[in-house]
Amino acid sequence: MEPEHLAEEELAAPSAETRKVSLYQLTGSGDLRECVALKALEEDNEFEIDEVRVGDQTGLLVHGWSEPEEVGWNSMVRTLTGVDLRYERTVASAAVFVEVDEVIYVVTFNQGWRLVRDSRVNRSFGIDFAVRVVDDDEIQQITRWALSSKSRIDRNAVPSGQGLWSFGLREHAELVRELVAKARADLPVSLTHMRPKAHRRNPRLRLECRDGLKLPLSVEGSGLISDLREINKVLAECPVVEALAPLQWVKRVPAGDERRERLELAVAELLAGEVPSGEVGISYPAKYFDGPDVHRYRGTINGTKIDTDDLTLDHIALPLRSTPAESRLHCLRTGYIDGYDEHGKKSSDGMAALQWIAAEVDLEKGRHILLDGEWFVLGEQYVAHVDSVVRKAFASPPPWKLPAWNLAPPNDEGKIHEGAYNAYVAEKNSGRFICLDKKLVTTRAHPRGFEACDLLGPGDALVHVKKTSSNTGSSPLSHLFAQGLVAAESFTDAATWEKFRQLVALQDKKRARKMGRRPGSVVFAIHRSDKTLTAETLFTFARSTLVSAWNTLSTYGIPVHIAVID
Repeated sequence: MEPEHLAEEELAAPSAETRKVSLYQLTGSGDLRECVALKALEEDNEFEIDEVRVGDQTGLLVHGWSEPEEVGWNSMVRTLTGVDLRYERTVASAAVFVEVDEVIYVVTFNQGWRLVRDSRVNRSFGIDFAVRVVDDDEIQQITRWALSSKSRIDRNAVPSGQGLWSFGLREHAELVRELVAKARADLPVSLTHMRPKAHRRNPRLRLECRDGLKLPLSVEGSGLISDLREINKVLAECPVVEALAPLQWVKRVPAGDERRERLELAVAELLAGEVPSGEVGISYPAKYFDGPDVHRYRGTINGTKIDTDDLTLDHIALPLRSTPAESRLHCLRTGYIDGYDEHGKKSSDGMAALQWIAAEVDLEKGRHILLDGEWFVLGEQYVAHVDSVVRKAFASPPPWKLPAWNLAPPNDEGKIHEGAYNAYVAEKNSGRFICLDKKLVTTRAHPRGFEACDLLGPGDALVHVKKTSSNTGSSPLSHLFAQGLVAAESFTDAATWEKFRQLVALQDKKRARKMGRRPGSVVFAIHRSDKTLTAETLFTFARSTLVSAWNTLSTYGIPVHIAVID
């Protein structure tokens, strides 16, 4: 759970019968004391626990003061004047636990959420309620976490309210962490706040949905129990609004969840080759999705140094195989890998080895995915949606064909690198394709620059080229799809597109003058060296990034094509 930092004002005028509070649903049943935070149960603490009656139910009231802490501005007064005021402050908090029809709820006041045992919180409750009652045309604020990029957390607020999809939500690929919206006017719920009164003939319910709910509930014990029964009724009987269903497709496994360590232990066992079920592979951290390509990988895992131009799973797995099982997870967290560009410049100060891994683990009948150091639970609808979009992408090739990979000239070692292939295509198709490999567009948002494309194709197609095989796994393709998305999204800004036009003009002024106002399409051109690339043979962990690119670019009206290079 996180601090209650949202606005306290109510949509309608305050009612003496209700008060806006934070409500959490807890898992399990039984002794309410088992739901109380351990620190509040310890002896010699500042909190009191009282058995109480809430309406006709037995409840538990936990209350007290926080430890005194220094007022934040004391230090500045001290440095300005030399006087130490030594002012302190404490915060009074309370939480009321009550079980209603075999479902445990807790109402918290001030920092009362700190008095709840974290492991018992049902973190799906807030969104599960929202998708049944929210008017999808009355979204006021939404906070999202991109599944394929840990670094992308954004919050959009529109006080007047608007439709959910105008926020650019990427269906499956973004986890909604917070939703602020009005409930539907025709909601069949008899909450105390929604009953017509003299000063409020048609009251609307405003919800703030996170792990829990923030909403006005009855201040009377019997009224509160009645409100909680109505919430139970909504969860049991009200269907999910079709437009909001994707919000439940992906759920993040929060920090502190007991599943996380078990999942990461499973990954360590997969790397050591001790568990046959599950899948693990290399995956670029989100930090490497823009900027120059990685040309060298350096790091250390369990005392084993890594220095290679082709990072494989063995570089991470081999140092673990001689390590006791109980120490492998520590090695993944403390080991690090850096990516370097062709000029020897690194893009980070040591990303944990765990962040270079993508994994899929089945646990407790759920499919769990590790991406960029975070765990997510995938629903069946998510998997079906991904399969559907991947099939559409492969069924949509561009209206032209690229030459076979092996026609490009090899290097002294007999290998054909992407740079040589891109140059060959441009040379053999002069005027139709322009080679822009390693040519970066620099903006304020991308100070290191981003690669717009490997080739500029007919009709202003941004062509991104990659060679892959079972040895490289999904990592190069996940990177490819993410780069394509970053470039195309950046070009929705007219000034950035103009910078790209100038880059093209350095090679072909005539072509630059004919360019439109934005990309005509995005083409992912892929050569798989060990087998034919199809929708079925696309690596598991590349699928999410492809679907993310497809969905987002579709909202911009930019077609996405897959070109399979023979």
